[in-house]
Amino acid sequence: MSALQDFIRQAFATNWEWTERYIDGLSQAEIEYRPTDQSHSIGFILWHYGRALDMWVQTRAKRGTQLYEDGWAERLGLPADPADVGFGYGVADLNAWPCPDKDLLVEYATAARNNLLEYLASLDEEALLTTEMTTRTGDIINLARMFSILLWEVNQHGGQASYLRGMQRGLGQ
Repeated sequence: MSALQDFIRQAFATNWEWTERYIDGLSQAEIEYRPTDQSHSIGFILWHYGRALDMWVQTRAKRGTQLYEDGWAERLGLPADPADVGFGYGVADLNAWPCPDKDLLVEYATAARNNLLEYLASLDEEALLTTEMTTRTGDIINLARMFSILLWEVNQHGGQASYLRGMQRGLGQ
């Protein structure tokens, strides 16, 4: 494993440790809590975590079928739209989004994360730096850039979820 691969792997491992902390012991009601109708819930953030990893790796990098389309959407009780990752949701979308069971959300996020790590392990440093893909906006980026975008994404939303947990439970809870 190259130093770059190891860095990416460790960054995702650290992020997952924090993800487990912010969901640890939360009830379904706490997972679904939204401070306003214009806010996400921890459940939505956890779903979006899985969706982002799944879409980027399966559709953008591997050009294949997403785990979401391959049974996870049905298990979660959500439409199997491969383009729906929660990006650009407005108030009506957030209010209509039915939060799935916490344990299923964790299972899906774990499956998407494990898929990402398996894909990462299949690459070498040259592939990370030279394999190109197209983003949804049409930009051409390499796989290393894709992983950096995903790390920023999961860390940003992890902070949001931790904040929502703190709003409900207070410091250190």
